[in-house]
Amino acid sequence: MDLSILMSVPIVYLIHILEESPRFPAWAVKVRMITSMSFGEFALGNIIFMAYVLVSVSLAIFYTNEWTLVLGLSTAAWIFSNFLIHAYYTVRYGEYSPGVVTASALYAPVAVFIFYNFIVSGILSTAYIILAIIIGFGVMYVPLAIQMHRTKTMLKKTEPTA
Repeated sequence: MDLSILMSVPIVYLIHILEESPRFPAWAVKVRMITSMSFGEFALGNIIFMAYVLVSVSLAIFYTNEWTLVLGLSTAAWIFSNFLIHAYYTVRYGEYSPGVVTASALYAPVAVFIFYNFIVSGILSTAYIILAIIIGFGVMYVPLAIQMHRTKTMLKKTEPTA
């Protein structure tokens, strides 16, 4: 199996960031995903996630073993989980979620293609593939869940009491 297919993850991620910029922070506040986000915070978050993607993919390609392959594959699960978030919010609110176009047109097909190649190659066991999915979804959803919990708490504190 040619592991260079993993390099498609940082490429589509960069394209996705360009679609989200600069509309995502205001949109996320509008749909109450978060209470506030500056463009600087948006940029910092994406720098951190890009570091995760680049390190994970590089380790998988250049220092190949089961654990680095799991980490590299987790990036494909991460972009797929990001696609699910954009699709959910677009359907829920019936409006454009900044990033939904690249998430739908690039993230979903690239993630499926990478997972298909890993599965048919037999390079990882089913348990390792499931672990990669758990890690990728965790990297996406744990910070999101924490932020959404903070948002709920902040909104409750600012609501008038009866």
